[in-house]
Amino acid sequence: MTTLVSIDQLKIATGYDRPGDIERCLRKNGVRYLYGQGGKIFTTIDAINAAMGLKFDIPDANQEVIDFID
Repeated sequence: MTTLVSIDQLKIATGYDRPGDIERCLRKNGVRYLYGQGGKIFTTIDAINAAMGLKFDIPDANQEVIDFID
């Protein structure tokens, strides 16, 4: 299971308090994120790791996935 990172955790990690500043920081650093109820931003540890080059298993949203059948 992927560990979620909440807006409160993102405030601590980024040093920003305002959601717009957090969003800008995530976007600038290539961290994918989503909006939850009430427009609150959240992401995952995997998304942060991918942005840091530590994990590469998050496919690009525009990338076509092709399954090969044996």
